[in-house]
Amino acid sequence: MHQPYVLIYQARPSHQILLHQACNAQGMFNVRVTLDLTDLEACLARPGKADLLILDHAMGDGLTLLKRIERNRCLRAVLFTGRASARRPDLAQEARRRGLWVLADLPWPLPVLAWQQALQRIQNVTSPTHAL
Repeated sequence: MHQPYVLIYQARPSHQILLHQACNAQGMFNVRVTLDLTDLEACLARPGKADLLILDHAMGDGLTLLKRIERNRCLRAVLFTGRASARRPDLAQEARRRGLWVLADLPWPLPVLAWQQALQRIQNVTSPTHAL
């Protein structure tokens, strides 16, 4: 079975660890935590598309990143964690506006059922028997 390639880019290291563990608990083991924007961009530039980017609304460079993703079409879907606020743009809304597939927009703490359903959807889409 194909393992989706998942990238995690979060503002808080503790959230990175929790998300990595939550992916593993769902049977997703091709998961990489990115250290910074440079590391993330290097991962996105690798041959083959990333299947999922888990991005925190609190990322200050989120809009810049969404522009690059839209331009390069280097991944299938984005899952957002946290919430937009008056000080930060709604990255999920902006991603949708740019035509990106927003798999889910989940608050902290992660709602377990919604998390499981989102990961199941990306696993189904990336399975070799599923035609895109």
